[in-house]
Amino acid sequence: MLKALVALIAGIIVVGLIQSRAHETDYQKALLQSLAAGGFALLVVLYQLQRASAAAALAWLVPASCLAMVLAAVTFLRFESFSGEMVPRFSWRFGSAETPDLKVTPLAQTDSDEPTVESEGLAETGSWLEFLGNNRTGMMPEREFAIPTSADEVNRRWDIGIGEGWSSFAVSDGIAVTLEQRGEMECVTAYRLSDGQLLWLVEHKANHFQALGGGGPRSTPAIVPATELSPGRVYAQGAAGTVWCLRLSDGEILWQRDLLEITGWTLSNSENAISWGRAGSPLIVDNLCVLPLGGPDSESDAGRSLIALDAATGETRWRSGEQQISYASPMVMTLGGKRQIVSVNEADITGHDIASGKVLWSFPWEGKSNSGANCAAAIPAGEDQFVIGKGYGGGSSLIQVSQADDTSSSDESSSKQEKFVATELWHSSRVLKTKFNHTLVRDGIAYGLSNGALQAVEIESGERLWEQSRRDRLGQGQAVLVEDVLVVQGEEGEVVLVAADPDDYRELIRIPALQHKTWNIPTVVDNLILVRNAHQAIALELPQR
Repeated sequence: MLKALVALIAGIIVVGLIQSRAHETDYQKALLQSLAAGGFALLVVLYQLQRASAAAALAWLVPASCLAMVLAAVTFLRFESFSGEMVPRFSWRFGSAETPDLKVTPLAQTDSDEPTVESEGLAETGSWLEFLGNNRTGMMPEREFAIPTSADEVNRRWDIGIGEGWSSFAVSDGIAVTLEQRGEMECVTAYRLSDGQLLWLVEHKANHFQALGGGGPRSTPAIVPATELSPGRVYAQGAAGTVWCLRLSDGEILWQRDLLEITGWTLSNSENAISWGRAGSPLIVDNLCVLPLGGPDSESDAGRSLIALDAATGETRWRSGEQQISYASPMVMTLGGKRQIVSVNEADITGHDIASGKVLWSFPWEGKSNSGANCAAAIPAGEDQFVIGKGYGGGSSLIQVSQADDTSSSDESSSKQEKFVATELWHSSRVLKTKFNHTLVRDGIAYGLSNGALQAVEIESGERLWEQSRRDRLGQGQAVLVEDVLVVQGEEGEVVLVAADPDDYRELIRIPALQHKTWNIPTVVDNLILVRNAHQAIALELPQR
């Protein structure tokens, strides 16, 4: 018995030491190390207990006790999912379900005699047109809501059940569009912003699921608002590679493409290489719909990092880059004096000419799309610079892209070509370890959930200014920046408003919201915050500013 006690104490000490460093290293890695150390210690304890029991003619006691505990766990507990740090989540098998029913309502009728909420003066004029907002940086320049003094001042305008997926809402003309999984059908759905009424649904048979990452679509739709010459359009990508262009008003399919068909890749091969499903959100730029493509290794010049489809017809305009894709979305920024597309791939970052897709520069950025994956997008962080972060203990870098003339002379003729160089200004494994979320930039300060804790970092130096306490950390959630306030979606479902203050962490209010694991980015429109996860969607109405 003494040896068992010693092994138990030693195991507790080792696990405690590992966990004491988790906030500086990586919680997922610390968990795996703790499981290995704790598991070994438990085996030693059980072995010593078994020897002692056998000596007392009770050899059956330890095996029977272990079997009883396993049977009790199987009987009373139900496995739900893994957290963003691979912590298994369980619920009581016989407990009452708290998940709202999936709202499969009839399509809204435009000729209904019943007054809608819009007719009562609640129609919104704001928009959130795509992944990370209208400028694709996660930042809104103006805040339309006031900071509530208590959660009682926050109204739930609607609270509905929703299908699986980690997509977020894009909003325009009072319509909120997202993607979700309903049974075996992958769907693009549109809800009325004023009351959560389902307006239309477009579906096709597809069902991505991965045990660690869960099921359903991962990307956020992009909306191009209506003009005098064309209707509003929705561009969306499913987790298995289907791309849609839909009419915003009624969901009519204008065109549809299958990226697996374009690459000649099987679904099985795609799922093996891109284990957690296609997560790239469509980038609409210069009449192109740009997406990560993927596909098998290729010696051709076709390219597999990015594909540009004609936004009007869906026809392929170009393919570019030979790196396998990651889970990050392409971005547009001006670097080295040239407006270009920046793509975070499986193991590098590349800049691309918008018109032709030509690779302008590349920078190594280690990753693997079936382990230690790149998920965070590159975010502009000053003139000719961007910041890029990574979880799994990776940290972040500040990259500068500059242009130099490359002059080649032949006899009396000479030609000039654009040449770009990407330079790392700093790298730190201690800051902005953004696993699923993205860095937010304001006035030379970068904010982000680093290893699950909100953090502020000076961009010029990479110096950490402050970090949320381990007690208050929000896990692998998401955040956006609305003028001077960080709207943070905690992984456990709560919404937290935090001052974008470089001097100190100041939590303004914590609002109870969703009831389950949440990896979805919040959407802010006027004084509404739209949040959702794989079960539930809520429109939180804050006081007007």
